[in-house]
Amino acid sequence: MIHIENLETPFIKKAGKLVAKVFPFRSLSERLTFFAFKHQHHWIVQWIMSLFGVASLSHFWVAIDDDNNVVGITGIYTYEKDKDEAIWMAWFCVDPGHRGKGIGKRLIEYSISKARESGKKYFRLYTSSDPNEAAAQNLYEKYGFNIVKKKKKMFYTKLYGELVL
Repeated sequence: MIHIENLETPFIKKAGKLVAKVFPFRSLSERLTFFAFKHQHHWIVQWIMSLFGVASLSHFWVAIDDDNNVVGITGIYTYEKDKDEAIWMAWFCVDPGHRGKGIGKRLIEYSISKARESGKKYFRLYTSSDPNEAAAQNLYEKYGFNIVKKKKKMFYTKLYGELVL
């Protein structure tokens, strides 16, 4: 049985390991996400987040199995540049060994419901053209996210999706 819980301290390290497994090529700001989440009320962390344009790391949730393993994660955060109109999805992923069991569907539905509660007009995300992210991209499209921008990188294309809430 899988249940979704708030990301609390006992699961932060496990969540970080899952994200590193699914997304091995992350920027410095992405690598600091869970440290920043854990310490987000400290003024230095707030200052560093502002340097990266992050207004707040609102919430993270984890999908936990019966053995207390983190098998999925999702979250929401705001960027300073569009904080009045949008909330962003953070680290949406499911452990490769647990895919195809409906965990991603439950996490995206949960994320969308939480985004709606925020009162923002848009729920945004970014993903990539990497074949490892194709299943997630299909799920985003199924739930109404439209690609609104593409940005060429050296080895892939960064895709920006948006759902009108």
